[in-house]
Amino acid sequence: MGYNHQNTRNRPPIGLRMRIVGLVWKLSGEAFAEIDAFAWVQRWEIRRTWHTHTYRDTRFDALTACKVCSAKGRCPTGLPCRRCRGTGRVNLLEPPASRRPERPSGGRA
Repeated sequence: MGYNHQNTRNRPPIGLRMRIVGLVWKLSGEAFAEIDAFAWVQRWEIRRTWHTHTYRDTRFDALTACKVCSAKGRCPTGLPCRRCRGTGRVNLLEPPASRRPERPSGGRA
């Protein structure tokens, strides 16, 4: 791009600029088509700009720090936290860990 006699910058017509942006958008769509299809099947969030695509699994929205052990995974006694099962994080989509361990079924009738 050059400058005119008044020392102001010459810009290409808007139509040409929009055609170039449209072409780059189309090329980026073709380049990422297979990955986008995979992400769509996995139900990931897809953020798209003219030159990049960002993918994110929305299941991570359900993870939060365990408040019982302060996200350390261990209680003050040194034992693994029962609420988060020692991971330090809690999945809000899963039911909380039971307070009593389940008894094995079988043996007695």
